[in-house]
Amino acid sequence: MNRRAVIISLSEDGSNFRLSLDDATSSDGKTWALSEHYTHKQLAKTAIEKVEFSEKELADFGHAILSRIHAFQVRGES
Repeated sequence: MNRRAVIISLSEDGSNFRLSLDDATSSDGKTWALSEHYTHKQLAKTAIEKVEFSEKELADFGHAILSRIHAFQVRGES
């Protein structure tokens, strides 16, 4: 049975960071492979360095992760 997960990554993108949420799949639950891009957001480097986010930004980020995981669970892929 294939399982799915969300990979969260941070990469430098010029003067900003790119926060990416990507889907991953695993057939054995141990080895994961990136399967497709889900969404991303550009963030100022200072926001990451100082951990300065509004409550709305944090809530939106959490909602995106939990919604994606919920979708996997509903389809029996969690």
